[in-house]
Amino acid sequence: MMTDDRTIPPDQLKRMKCLVVDPNAYMRGVIADSLRRLMITNINAAATAVEAFTVGRMFKPDIIFVDWDAGRMSGLEFTREVRRNTTGMSRETPIILLAGAIDHEQLMSARQAGINEFLLKPVSAQGVLSRIEEVVLRPRKFIDSRNYVGPCRRRKEDPAYAGPWRRLTDEPPQNAATEQMKENAFKLRAIISNLNEYADRAVSDRTAGIRGMYRMLQQNSAEVARLGDDTIVKVWNSSLRYIEGVGMTDTYDIDVVKYHFRTIAIILDMPEEAFLHRTSVANELERLVNKKIHSANEKKSDVA
Repeated sequence: MMTDDRTIPPDQLKRMKCLVVDPNAYMRGVIADSLRRLMITNINAAATAVEAFTVGRMFKPDIIFVDWDAGRMSGLEFTREVRRNTTGMSRETPIILLAGAIDHEQLMSARQAGINEFLLKPVSAQGVLSRIEEVVLRPRKFIDSRNYVGPCRRRKEDPAYAGPWRRLTDEPPQNAATEQMKENAFKLRAIISNLNEYADRAVSDRTAGIRGMYRMLQQNSAEVARLGDDTIVKVWNSSLRYIEGVGMTDTYDIDVVKYHFRTIAIILDMPEEAFLHRTSVANELERLVNKKIHSANEKKSDVA
């Protein structure tokens, strides 16, 4: 399934088989509709995890979407059973967990259960595609050990790395980031993905898209602060200022909003040693936002 291309070819999507496990019939329909928009038509669904085992044995899905609350058996318990190879489905089948929200404790539990990716609700076709691309184009090595079975919990692999720190149970070097920080960064990437979806939605439904984006920015400010990265906090607050200043005016520019989110994703991958570069990027954004807000205020004055 792996390819070097940045996107999945349409013919590969058409051949893909997806299983959707969610107790909510409406939500199953939303996921299925999103898949059909991507030209994936080989779709099967189940209302419970137990039902999914029966369906999955015959269907043999390439990817599974499972809700956190998958009936009497949770999405995590379902994942553990798949990884234990007790269901008749391949234990290496990529599993994407659906959730309305997720905190750090839930995140740790889900990763320990062996999920591949998260998809936060409300979902969109673009959000579904981004998670499919992650598991198809950038698959992580499958780990089968005494204490854990599932995709490697490290998001990145360095083939040139020669040191001893290869697993979470190993002794990390003194300058290694804490596991808490890594998990927060992982969650922030998922939040940014959802923010981008709201930004795109604002093209067709301006009010709903901007309000949803602003609400998510406010609700997750504390999570961003917990990263302990002043530069990311600065960019995050800059995006809030921009939406507060020009969000509902004619000067609103989706590219400015998405540039903020793209910048945060880039900074997450920058080493802390690149302090001057990180700071320069944040300062440049701040100048851009000030200019845009000033322009919006001038237009308001002209109208008045």
